Amino acid sequence: MKLNGKILLKGLGLHSGKECELLIEPYDCEEILMRSGDKELPLSKFTLNGTNRGSDYIFPDGSKIKTCEHVLSALTGMGIWSGARITVKGGEMPALDGCGKILSEEIKKHSVDPLAISWPSPHCQGAQESETEGLMINNSVIVSTEDKKRFVAAFPSDRLHVTYTVEYDFIGTQIFDYEHSPENYYENIASARTFAMESEINYLRSHGMALGGSLDNAIAVGKKIQAKGGLRWPDEFVRHKVLDLIGDLASIGRPLNAHIIACRAGHELHLKLAEKLRQNLKGE
Repeated sequence: MKLNGKILLKGLGLHSGKECELLIEPYDCEEILMRSGDKELPLSKFTLNGTNRGSDYIFPDGSKIKTCEHVLSALTGMGIWSGARITVKGGEMPALDGCGKILSEEIKKHSVDPLAISWPSPHCQGAQESETEGLMINNSVIVSTEDKKRFVAAFPSDRLHVTYTVEYDFIGTQIFDYEHSPENYYENIASARTFAMESEINYLRSHGMALGGSLDNAIAVGKKIQAKGGLRWPDEFVRHKVLDLIGDLASIGRPLNAHIIACRAGHELHLKLAEKLRQNLKGE
């Protein structure tokens, strides 16, 4: 899939609460480029940080583009890995609908052959390229917390397959098994919204986070689950974690052929896995 028109979206940043602007336009490049002000880098060249309830992309001078995961999830989930430049004003991606639905719809309107693309299949072994430059791995790659209770692992596979498990108070345990294709992403992942525990909201806002969050772009979870229009699926929470993971894996800079198994993970572990997989590329 290739963009054939510009996409301009505006809104509040999820954490900053400030007006932000997102421009995605066709551009002659082999990897998605992202820029802010006069600074520009391909996704694979950014330093990454996932410790602040979102995925931040950091330029060499220390400046950041914050909360990139939903936008990058929609782009790469819908099959766009090159030929696009993202320009962000305001230092953070606009929260939009708290998922990838709005942007996925815009991509369908402004692309060539929307959804007419299949995920790359391998034609060789090892960390080598497929016809569409998909990354393959020979061995398992695992990152975890020190107590091993939270982890993300990548195992060799001929395409992207995700098995994700979450466990939260009031939500319980949810497991989602996802076989990637742009069609499957659009139908089953793009509309899954971000969420926050009501017990954490005051803490987050006192630390400069979630200032742009509302029921227009998030689900509030407590003894009662508050979601505008109700939940879109009973397991919307774990589907959103799959959305986040796909967006975080975009930092590799190209599609990944692997079976990802994630248990009670989040942006920090997602990005640590992506950084390890980047090392595979350096060794090609």
